Amino acid sequence: MKRLIWICLMAMVCVQGMAQANKTTQDKAKAAATKAAPATSAGSATGGTGYFCNPPLPYLPAKLDILFIGNSFSIDTSAALPEILNSLGIANVNVYVLYKGGCSIKQHYEYYKSGEKVYELHRYNMLGTQLMEKATSINDVMRRYSYDVVVFQQYSLESGDFNTYEPYLAKLIQAYNITKIAARTTFAFNQTWAYASNYKSLSKYKTQTNMWKSICNSVKKMKATTGIDVVIPCGTAVQNARSVTALNVDNELTRDGLHINLYSGRYLLACTFFESIIAPCLSRNLRDDITIYGKSSDTGPVNNSNRRLLQNCARLAVANNYQISEFAGL
Repeated sequence: MKRLIWICLMAMVCVQGMAQANKTTQDKAKAAATKAAPATSAGSATGGTGYFCNPPLPYLPAKLDILFIGNSFSIDTSAALPEILNSLGIANVNVYVLYKGGCSIKQHYEYYKSGEKVYELHRYNMLGTQLMEKATSINDVMRRYSYDVVVFQQYSLESGDFNTYEPYLAKLIQAYNITKIAARTTFAFNQTWAYASNYKSLSKYKTQTNMWKSICNSVKKMKATTGIDVVIPCGTAVQNARSVTALNVDNELTRDGLHINLYSGRYLLACTFFESIIAPCLSRNLRDDITIYGKSSDTGPVNNSNRRLLQNCARLAVANNYQISEFAGL
């Protein structure tokens, strides 16, 4: 009996010793992992930029209100949307563009802090376009409506330099979240397009292809840093169209080297916007659009001969945000 008790006691000692050794090993592993991991601030996955989980796009909402915080490239992206909405009979979508020419993400942030009334507010819907205000502030417009989607965009010359995005984009997201009246909002980002090959400011990126690739890389980093996972790939849609001889009108689809062509170019951007945001929200098919945009005397009008090609370029860009498609001309 005494021998049995002694054996049990020795077994317990062995088990306790093994448990302690295992705990020591785990503690050392945790300490090593902590030492190897980069320091981050509280509530941040990337050292203070403010990573968050982006709410999904709403599905079949009674209405769809979208705020675009941007500049002239935002106007170019939205200008032809009324044509598509009217063609498809969509009456419950309003796109509000907060416009300040050449405005960067950093400047939007600074204007929020100052509250200056330096913006125009434009609205695009089935009925057409409307200049709602000539002088308003970003603060006022953020709280004006219960927006379902808010779209951010960088100043085109800085779009390929990710260092110009943060920390200002994260701060704008925080500013919107403490200002909004919406119960939930999905954030999106507009990927701008590269300049025409002969435009003087292209020298910063050397070539059009390098500019486009730099923009793509910056948007990829933006997604990883901020959590904004909805991209409107206008830049890739434009590169798709530039690869199609029949669509490469004007100065590489621009009217002045940087702003997009007024008809086929703006329609292409509107298709990309529609396919990225509006189509998945309302479960509508861009193929049903039969827009005729511009007169035959205009440069690059949209008609039955090129509409499908422009739609293809937009849809392919949405399918793959960072790759020129071999199917763009089909």
